[in-house]
Amino acid sequence: MMTVAEELEFTPPVQDKNLDMVRNILFGEQARDSERRLANLERFVKVWTNSVRDDIRKSHDSLNHELHLVHDLLAEESRARIADAGVSRKNYEQTGKSIESLFRQLQHTQDAFSQRLEQQREDLLNELKQAAEQLRQDKIDRKVLATLLDNVSRQLSIDPV
Repeated sequence: MMTVAEELEFTPPVQDKNLDMVRNILFGEQARDSERRLANLERFVKVWTNSVRDDIRKSHDSLNHELHLVHDLLAEESRARIADAGVSRKNYEQTGKSIESLFRQLQHTQDAFSQRLEQQREDLLNELKQAAEQLRQDKIDRKVLATLLDNVSRQLSIDPV
């Protein structure tokens, strides 16, 4: 159970009507002015927040639109680069094949030229050997020539002309 002191603490104080009237007389105009300012401020904040929200929404939409445009441009650029890379790769492969073909032709031509040079060298050596042999066969030996000239001079000395 509660004591009388405790009951007094829990009972709400009875407001005096006179006190309210005095407050109204003293602070009523200020309170109404403050309420008017507060209402105006609330309206201003509401209008301002709506304006900011609209501006943010417009900016967001604009940025979103620009992002889509940039994305589309990048996608197009990417496709173009991929296509260019494919063409470049194809040209590179064709050029590589052409170079390999030219290298094989050059190697074949070099081999054929080397064979021809070797054959001509051998032919020239054979001709030189034959010419040397022919000269050896056709030349007169010194002793034979000396004997022949000795005989001719004897005959000339014996034969008066």
